[in-house]
Amino acid sequence: MTAVEDHDPPLRTGSLPHPTRTVTVLRRGLSYREFPDESHLDGSGYGIHPGDGIPYTFELLLRPYAFLQTGDEVADAMGRAWRFDGPWDWTPFDGEPAGPGPAWPLSLLTRAGTPRSAEAAEAVAASTASGSHQDTVRDWMALTEASPTP
Repeated sequence: MTAVEDHDPPLRTGSLPHPTRTVTVLRRGLSYREFPDESHLDGSGYGIHPGDGIPYTFELLLRPYAFLQTGDEVADAMGRAWRFDGPWDWTPFDGEPAGPGPAWPLSLLTRAGTPRSAEAAEAVAASTASGSHQDTVRDWMALTEASPTP
């Protein structure tokens, strides 16, 4: 999935019911940056409209960083502070290039701009006690046969 868009008022299309949400997906093996290909897609992916009566089946294969929330601030094993804005969207606070990403284990500093709870801090520390950001990227690439877009 590459995007979820809500429509209020509903999107005007040639079919009923008018969609209130569009979910954009890419075929396995393709990243956004690899479009446009020779298909009818324009580089944004294929849009589906949940609730239109067409049955779809999705299977969650991997949810990278399920223990983090958008906007979390963490410190990595090298003492570098980062903001998490999505699995492939890490911003270091020091202004230097992100390089290979944060070094595990991670320590949660803040959540939603407020001090962390002990439970959230423990979950982040436990989830990053082994492995690495690069391991997570490799796992995702193996499942999707694609690469994260920059």
